[in-house]
Amino acid sequence: MSESLSLATAPLQQEGIPVADDPIIIGFGTVYLLIVIAIGVWGWKRTDSTSDFLITGKSIGTWVLALTAFSVIQSGFGFVGGPELVYEFGTTALWIFFTAPLGFLLTWIVLAKRMRLLADIRNVLTLPDAMYVRYESEWVRGLSGLAVALGVVAYLAVNLAALQFVMRAIFGIPVIWGLLGGALILLLYSMLGGMIAGVWTDFLQALTMIVGAGFVFAYAMSFGGGMENISRNLANADPALVSPFGTLGGAETAVLVGIAWWILFSVGAAGQPHLITKFYMSRDMTILKWGAPIAAISYAISSLIAFSAGLSMRAMVEAGEREATFAASEVGPVFVLDHTGSIIAGLILAALLAAIMSTSDSFLNIGAAAIARDIPRALGRPITDDRVELRVTQAALATLTVLATIVVFYSQALVGILGAISWGFFAAAFVPIVVLGLNWKGASKWGAIAALVVGMLFNIIYNVIPEAAAITDNGAVQSANEIVMWTYPYPAEVPAEAISLLVAMIVFIFVSIAAQQFTSPERKLPDDLHPLFER
Repeated sequence: MSESLSLATAPLQQEGIPVADDPIIIGFGTVYLLIVIAIGVWGWKRTDSTSDFLITGKSIGTWVLALTAFSVIQSGFGFVGGPELVYEFGTTALWIFFTAPLGFLLTWIVLAKRMRLLADIRNVLTLPDAMYVRYESEWVRGLSGLAVALGVVAYLAVNLAALQFVMRAIFGIPVIWGLLGGALILLLYSMLGGMIAGVWTDFLQALTMIVGAGFVFAYAMSFGGGMENISRNLANADPALVSPFGTLGGAETAVLVGIAWWILFSVGAAGQPHLITKFYMSRDMTILKWGAPIAAISYAISSLIAFSAGLSMRAMVEAGEREATFAASEVGPVFVLDHTGSIIAGLILAALLAAIMSTSDSFLNIGAAAIARDIPRALGRPITDDRVELRVTQAALATLTVLATIVVFYSQALVGILGAISWGFFAAAFVPIVVLGLNWKGASKWGAIAALVVGMLFNIIYNVIPEAAAITDNGAVQSANEIVMWTYPYPAEVPAEAISLLVAMIVFIFVSIAAQQFTSPERKLPDDLHPLFER
């Protein structure tokens, strides 16, 4: 539950993060921003249609696809939210980082071929496009578009929350200006370059983050005195910090949390639209073969940043080797600035700027497409002119950026928890209708509609309402939250996102089977979609 996990931490806008004040780091940051903007301009010159803007015209190869897939999942969450969760809850967070690589393997196995085939069979551009083709229902298309738009606002907020810290660390500006300035640069970059720019920026920053993760791990082990010393210091402070399930809740609750996060971040990966729509972009089917291990291994290596920096910083604080003058959200940037050399710090922080920009670009593109393309089509008012649709899509980027900025400004949730909430929202909405729908001929449009509604409502009730209660004293909101907490059947520490995923899958299966029994006749699967179900 987001309310319980936000604990007593201060709001995201803080001034405790150190400032680089180093010409090398400032130079890296400046050059990287210029490169990002240059890639955006290059992408703009290559963007002539909505297809170019959203899926790069099916033009990318194996390594670019795999590293782009890994980087859109890692990004600001991995560098800010990851160390934050490890620092705050110890080994609890490792259930995310150990299981997420499995999510890449699962996603590739069950969806890569099918999503790419759909892009050829019906020339789909978005996830709601694909769901309309599968279920032949405007209700499914519209609800899918709504789910994408809502989830994008939360997910984009995660990256903007990380961006404000990085902007302050590099350039020394207050975090509020880092937030507003970063959002403005992001909007400019996204409106110019579309997905073409995002893919190549993803590729560049992915390579940089993999290299940087190795250096951060080495520095963290050195300053922490090695893993044995780090574990000893943590165990002396609280044995649960290095236990198999960490400190989030008591012994039994921590086990439930670990299992829930295992489900959420392995199975839930296949419901992330910013990941699975990347399969549309591959040049052909043959390049999909090695993408899964490349993405999984890359993610595992990059997770060394969260694992080592979070544990090392907590161990040093517990051993009295440094004061905790920072908030949990600032652990990643603080460690890099205080304990690595200028070149490594500049490289990592600059790469993170690129990561946030490119990942946010992916979110903005799928969210804007939902607003400008999917929802209007579901309402029977499609934009028929391609150039007009492209411009409306670009205009929708501004609305989403403003909404996400507002969420960051007012939210008190940890960056990592905000990331888990948005991940869970997408997982509950799309794992049932996409994974089961593209692997089971018996999947029904009624099951899809029911799963989408239940998945979204469950997350709104058990995540959004508690988060709203944490930032306002409004009596109605507080009363609603009391009812929500009373009706939640699990300990507050157990993430509602995982429960919503399981509930949505059960609803989807039950309603689909019921539809087969009570709907006469059940529609036949179109002939051109049969290849999707061939092994």
